[in-house]
Amino acid sequence: MRSSLALVIAAAVATGCGDDPAGPPDVFFDLDGELAGRTFFDAPFPSDVRVDADGTQAYGGFPNPNGGILIRQLVGLADAKVGAPLMPIAFFRFAAPTAPWQAGELIAPAPTAPIMLLDVDPDSPDRGRLYPVVAEALIFDGFAPEHLLAVAPYPGIVLAPSTTYAVVVRSAAAPGLRPAAAIATMAAGDTPAGARGAATAAAYAPLWPTLASLGVASDDVLTATVFTTGDPTALLFARSEAVRAAHDAVIAGLAIDGDGDHRDPVSPFCELVGTVTFPQFQRGAAPFTTEGDFVLDAAGTPIAQGSLTVPLTITIPAGPMPTDGWPLYQFFHGSGGVSGGVVDLGKTLLPDGEPEVGKGPAFVVARYGLATVSAALPVNPERLPGASDYAYLNLQNLAAFPFTFQQGVFEQRLLLDALLALRIPANVVAGCTGAANTEHRFDAAKLVAGGQSMGGMYTNLFGAVEPRIPVLVPTGAGGFWNLMILETGLIRNTRDLLGGIFETAPDELTFAHPGMSLLGSGWEIAEPLVAMSRLARRPLPGHPVRHVYQPVGKDDVYFPTTVYDAAALAYGNRQAGPSAWPAMQQSLALDELDGVVSYPVARNQAGPGGAMTTRVVVQFESDGIVDSHYIYRQLEEVKHQYGCFFDSYLRTGTPTVVAPAPLTAPCQ
Repeated sequence: MRSSLALVIAAAVATGCGDDPAGPPDVFFDLDGELAGRTFFDAPFPSDVRVDADGTQAYGGFPNPNGGILIRQLVGLADAKVGAPLMPIAFFRFAAPTAPWQAGELIAPAPTAPIMLLDVDPDSPDRGRLYPVVAEALIFDGFAPEHLLAVAPYPGIVLAPSTTYAVVVRSAAAPGLRPAAAIATMAAGDTPAGARGAATAAAYAPLWPTLASLGVASDDVLTATVFTTGDPTALLFARSEAVRAAHDAVIAGLAIDGDGDHRDPVSPFCELVGTVTFPQFQRGAAPFTTEGDFVLDAAGTPIAQGSLTVPLTITIPAGPMPTDGWPLYQFFHGSGGVSGGVVDLGKTLLPDGEPEVGKGPAFVVARYGLATVSAALPVNPERLPGASDYAYLNLQNLAAFPFTFQQGVFEQRLLLDALLALRIPANVVAGCTGAANTEHRFDAAKLVAGGQSMGGMYTNLFGAVEPRIPVLVPTGAGGFWNLMILETGLIRNTRDLLGGIFETAPDELTFAHPGMSLLGSGWEIAEPLVAMSRLARRPLPGHPVRHVYQPVGKDDVYFPTTVYDAAALAYGNRQAGPSAWPAMQQSLALDELDGVVSYPVARNQAGPGGAMTTRVVVQFESDGIVDSHYIYRQLEEVKHQYGCFFDSYLRTGTPTVVAPAPLTAPCQ
């Protein structure tokens, strides 16, 4: 591809095009007309020039040729956002073909690159830094006009919040075409004509000196956009803090489960079941075929619409409780899962078999003295009988999705508050073998969290806004919604469905399509890759730099390896152990994270301020019994690694990823 693209560029340079000075512009950069419908892309987008009066992104004119309700829903979400996405897709319209860029090809960051993404923020410590990108020359369809070029950060690159960036398209990207008149005017130091001319000159002012510092000639710029990112994680944190200040979760009815006395000689524990009542902030009823959004008060805080009581499982290890209470593992179940899965999702022994009951994550960690908790998450079968593995996605009402995940994050933060205040009387667990005859409580200084699949996504979203939990194990955890939803095996025919919605050939649809970009922008507050980047790379002010163990499976039916490659890069993880697929190293190399580290791994990555953290990704293959999505319960090696990750943290304060071994092997 690289050599063929070079030949096309060379041929275009030789023949030339668009060089008639009296002809129409080669690059669209409209500073006067309405930017709506078929003209929406007649100026670069996103842009700090294209914001509404309230400071939100100006998506109102986004093309919707048939007035589709799903498009209107997504436009409403995106139009309400402050700041450009942290995984933006920039669009530039040309009057003639560019080089035939394809989104699968890396454009490496360099001052000589034909297309550049760079930090231009005068207040940023990274001003002038270049980032790897991909580009796609989109096909003409109902949403993309002719000769529309999309540019995105390479998958896994997540930009910093509240920071100004530019995307620059240079002459080599579209040989023979002339720069946009407004660009040429600004490059010469003047203000372009047009109603938006002065605003454009002001917005683009940081671009030119930054390019000069890199040795990039301003007259080599065909077109560009300058935009400032938002901070959806900070918004989620602020909302969750406001919810915590006004509401409580109420735990009730704790009792030993019917088969809750788990007597394994190495890992005995007591299983309690009960309920927890949460305030509900989404309008309507699950699965939210309609409504599903929040009503906000004047301060932007979600207003409770009612309450809901859901099942809860708590496990307590046998034996004496530590002086300060039990260390606690907060576990988030997967889509289609239930609260009791923390106990009952053990290994499946036969391809058509059921998981071993009583051998789930609670069994794995009880040997290390950890209690566990798991509550029914939004739109699971305990809250919505018959809910499928993808009910939470709700393809009939795309606008509900980001609110569903916010609701779940609120609930889990409220649950943690309730758990730390909880006192479990000795008589509640007295019927379990080996239970300590004491009032049971949890140690607020020894908290860890993790989850599987959808629960892995919650691990990241919750983890990024919960400062009390510094150690995380997301398993089967994907993200990158506008890419994942096209490639997943979770939902059949999604490519055909989305191709119909966005009026384009399904086989041509990529994450960089305008419609998919709209989806990514509208769902950004629930984007796991954004949250991953806030765990250790850029934690919120006052939050710890988190430790992350990320086991990933090859040929996972839910998440392709491209998503896991992007996730590892977003976390800032280093790879350990044998390689099941080599492409991850290519992604990690983009941030100098390539190379395989040796076991045991501890304090291997520096975070902000030099804080050392353990951040590791390990690849595994399926055991041949069930899909590799379930390695967290199928592979002894994964159980041993995450169990020892927690154990080493509890013993020493430093989580360590040890070499794979049977669960019964010692951690040290």
